[in-house]
Amino acid sequence: MAGMFENEKVENPDSSEPSIERRVDNSEVPTRKKETGKDYDNGDKIILTEDDCYEQLGFCFPTWKKWTILSVIFIVQVSMNFNTSLYSNAITGMTEEFNISAQAARCGAMIFLVLYAFGCELWAPWSEELGRWPILQLSLFLVNIWQIPVALAKNFGTVMAGRALGGLSSAGGSVTLGMVADMWEPDEQQYAVAFIVFSSVGGSVLGPVVGGFVEQYAAWYV
Repeated sequence: MAGMFENEKVENPDSSEPSIERRVDNSEVPTRKKETGKDYDNGDKIILTEDDCYEQLGFCFPTWKKWTILSVIFIVQVSMNFNTSLYSNAITGMTEEFNISAQAARCGAMIFLVLYAFGCELWAPWSEELGRWPILQLSLFLVNIWQIPVALAKNFGTVMAGRALGGLSSAGGSVTLGMVADMWEPDEQQYAVAFIVFSSVGGSVLGPVVGGFVEQYAAWYV
């Protein structure tokens, strides 16, 4: 009777492929065979390899948990790209407010996108060292904070500075794809990668749609 509630592990001793652990609910979780022996450095520190704790990694999360995490990341990525594209609908208001040309006003969008590219590469190594969650939280916090001086700007220089810092603070482009690699093996990532890439495209498309109503019914300046 007790055996009915125990997980059943099926291994092929002659294969290097991950073994399969069958749960009580009949779902399967891939596991890797642990190597015999451990690696040690010159001190007492034990080097923990992926094979030693594979069952605890994101690869073994249930499917529903993986996609729940990815859906939250989808929303974060949409908001970052929405921030990029919504700016264009404020160009008319800024040209009148600051007495600048439309071409100069578009520099706010340009500087955000250029520094967004550098920001993604800046944040990615830190996410490897400190974890994805704190880096994404800090990035999203800073991106939103830097929009406050843009909204309260008394001159166009403040707008440019806020947009530049906002772009540099964006970690979404690289860290979100890193989370896909944390939860799916390389040969199983296609749908997750497509989902995250769609969030980037979706956020850029959503900006002009919402921005049209914002431009018509609200002033660009708070």
